[in-house]
Amino acid sequence: MPRQILLAAGATPVRLFGAWNGDVSREAAELLGAADVVAARVLDGVLSGLHDDLAGLVVCNDSAANLRVYYVLRLLAERGRIPYPVQLLDTPRGGGQHVNLFVAQQYERLAGFVSGCTGQAVDASSLSDAAAREKALAEALGHVRDLRVKGALSGSAALRCYAAAAQMAPERALAAIDAVLEEQAAAAPAPGTMVAVFMTGSSHPDTTVYEALEQSGIVVAGEDHDAGDAAWIGQTVDAASPGEAFSALAELHALRPPSASRSLASERTDHLLAEVRRTGAAGVVALVRDLDDGPVWDLPSQREALAASGTWLAGVVRVPAEGAAAATAELIASVQLSGEIAS
Repeated sequence: MPRQILLAAGATPVRLFGAWNGDVSREAAELLGAADVVAARVLDGVLSGLHDDLAGLVVCNDSAANLRVYYVLRLLAERGRIPYPVQLLDTPRGGGQHVNLFVAQQYERLAGFVSGCTGQAVDASSLSDAAAREKALAEALGHVRDLRVKGALSGSAALRCYAAAAQMAPERALAAIDAVLEEQAAAAPAPGTMVAVFMTGSSHPDTTVYEALEQSGIVVAGEDHDAGDAAWIGQTVDAASPGEAFSALAELHALRPPSASRSLASERTDHLLAEVRRTGAAGVVALVRDLDDGPVWDLPSQREALAASGTWLAGVVRVPAEGAAAATAELIASVQLSGEIAS
């Protein structure tokens, strides 16, 4: 969701990521049913009271699993199980006059919901202040992307930067990003010692997989999932009124990188090819969790298009709930077979 609106309403956006590993309670599993396990871990965190300090919860309809989480939480909120209100944000991709109008209306509803949680109305002045705060994050994350392409910043460090930006007030996030960059400056590997790859497939809620790859001489120079380079952080608009801001943000939303579960495979392939060129990656790696809708459908056309340009793709699909370590080991072995790193 557009962070500028939340900041303008006096809120701090705190994204709930889930994790690659960890138990899922029986209650969460039964309530959610067959769905991406990362969504189940997010639900579990809410049910356990881990996030009771929140003022409200917005669930973005970015996947089938997220939509299931929303329906479960809405019911539980109505029964008093959750101490804060829950709202669905449904913003389809594609753009165009009618879609953009619908998205703008969704943003108006979002602003009303968040203002109801905080008691602060969204107006032109608060939107302007929020834009200034968010633009500083945009510059910092642009620097992060540049450092990755130069080989001066690891993929796991970049994910930590994005996580800070997604879970903290902009000022705190900037300090956290600076700390990560300082730490990396002292620990960066020598140029040319790591094989740079591009990551596609499922989103990565934490650094588990990236760190395992790095220990094997593989560094992720970029990714197309929304916990990394495709995160919608730092995008702002200048507008004379909230209505104009909502419309302008809807137009920006239409230009976002295509998501695996809400975009055509052809759009995803075109974006992947452009990002591989941008990052200079030697190849592409993909991990797809079981029941994660979308990513596995992309791989055949992506592999074919990459092969035509002389680039390899190594992927592992249907990764089970506790299968991150084994899947990553299999992925590393596939990259070794490509001849890029020694076995």
